[in-house]
Amino acid sequence: MQFFLSDEELRRLAEALAPMLAQRLAHREPAPTSKGYLAPDAAARYLGVSRKRIYDLTSMRVLVPDGRDGRTPLFTRATLDAYVRRATVGRTPTGASR
Repeated sequence: MQFFLSDEELRRLAEALAPMLAQRLAHREPAPTSKGYLAPDAAARYLGVSRKRIYDLTSMRVLVPDGRDGRTPLFTRATLDAYVRRATVGRTPTGASR
């Protein structure tokens, strides 16, 4: 299913959703950490992806761990946030024109 929105419709939708998203993020429980690091399970929950996806990204060297606990890769939120920013640069929503 695809939706095609004009730039104006997309702007109005974003303005309507922004307060709801901000409220959800403000009430979001932080993922469990060990000295500021997230294990793959917690990193997956933080990004909203599967644990396998975290391991796949690590294997492809798209997502580089900030440290390790034995063989377990550990990530900081800053690293995960940077990955999201890199992954979304240049993308436009479906139906939006550049």
